[in-house]
Amino acid sequence: MITLDKLRSIALTRLHETCIVYKNESYSWDEIIRRTESRIIFLRRIYNDDQLRSVSYLSKNNVDLICWLAAFSTLGIPTNGLDYSLSVETLTTLISRINPGILLVSFDLYKADELNRLNVSGATMLAIDAPTDPIIGSIGELHHTRLATLITYHQPVPFRSVSLTSGTSSVPKIALRYRSFDARRFTWFSERYNFSQDDGFMLILPLYHAAGNGWARMFMGLGAPLYLVDQEDDQMMMQTLSSSKVKATVMTPNLVSRLTTFAEQNRINHHLRWVLVGGSYFPVKNKRAAISSLGAIIYEYYGCTESGVNVLSEPADMLACPESVGKAFEGNIVKILNEKNELVSIGEKGRVAISSYMLMDEYGDGRKPFIIIDGNRYFLMADYGYLDNQNRLFLINRDGETHNRNAIYHIEENIRKMPCIKDVALISVLENGVHNIKCVFSMRQKDKEKQKILIERIKEKIIPENIINFTACAVDVVPYSPSGKVRFSEIIRILDAA
Repeated sequence: MITLDKLRSIALTRLHETCIVYKNESYSWDEIIRRTESRIIFLRRIYNDDQLRSVSYLSKNNVDLICWLAAFSTLGIPTNGLDYSLSVETLTTLISRINPGILLVSFDLYKADELNRLNVSGATMLAIDAPTDPIIGSIGELHHTRLATLITYHQPVPFRSVSLTSGTSSVPKIALRYRSFDARRFTWFSERYNFSQDDGFMLILPLYHAAGNGWARMFMGLGAPLYLVDQEDDQMMMQTLSSSKVKATVMTPNLVSRLTTFAEQNRINHHLRWVLVGGSYFPVKNKRAAISSLGAIIYEYYGCTESGVNVLSEPADMLACPESVGKAFEGNIVKILNEKNELVSIGEKGRVAISSYMLMDEYGDGRKPFIIIDGNRYFLMADYGYLDNQNRLFLINRDGETHNRNAIYHIEENIRKMPCIKDVALISVLENGVHNIKCVFSMRQKDKEKQKILIERIKEKIIPENIINFTACAVDVVPYSPSGKVRFSEIIRILDAA
């Protein structure tokens, strides 16, 4: 998050203007500064240097969380968010590995016994959005005259960014960076799309994820107001988009599909001019529907936690070739490699590899899974795909670790075209050395008899793909994480239970 100094510099011209809107309440830049100052003072007065060595947090987006993050950033405390929707078992494993000095938690998300189980590493547990907030404010007011001294006294540690992968198929991995790429990336996007303080940003992705946190920092750093919206609150989403200040947002494909439905039903009157979409596969059918309903404001990105944002498809690209995720932009290189990590020809399928100034430096366990090509570091993505003669990237599946060459996304597209299908997700699982393709789908209308017929027709669709081991099951809703990833482990659990 941006620092107190940055907040103050913006406030020189926007002191009493809106900085954050949350649950229909507006907070000025001055208010956010005061709340951040109180938290800085509280941290320095209450906790020692060992406790302030690092912070992990478990919370949905809210105004208090942003103030806490600004305080941590000001003090140079390495901070990372955890996916609050993961199981407590998975979270305890992560917390043990990260070993934070402070664990900032929204107590509303967990039961008492779950909170006890989360307290596994001896970290100091600090409640967010809790009755203790007035106490924090009081301590801040009491010692406000010492603010400058308290900030100076705490010597920031060298830059260290901690990010976590999605953890949809396994326990999330820790990605470490020892230098910031924000300035370069933010400058490129701001200049290319002429972003300014007038482009209000709707933050609907979780701050624990790089996409939510990074774009929130960029727009806030420009002096633009942030509008915090819970993903599950359709009414608030529509109400927020009707604000003339909201011009930009970043969404997952399933969120864009909901937004498209609202537009088709004439339930929103938006002022958006830039909607960036990514985090998981963006179906061609849904791209076309979004552009038709919302206009040529849809942009797609491709990348991952370890590599950053690397490939872009702008509206003109998407209209010309919606099957592609776009081209690498400035500072990024895409290569396609075979199983021996050798370059393949144009149009030939292989593993996607990315070189970028945004690459992580290493995993938390010390692994540096890079290969060197022409003197540049490349990270092997989880995806298989190919490049055309215009350097457009096409993805076929996200099963790099299992070395599956089946065109999973193509099969998904064919199933998605069936009139009864609302949503579908396919994954590849290696069982006893054999690839098993597992499919879950939701229907527009529940009908058990139609389910059986639909499963048979889906199986017919995959016959040309030469897939032998295939399982399909109807579900009420395809399971996604708050960051938009299909939960592979949940799909396997559903199919095993069926």
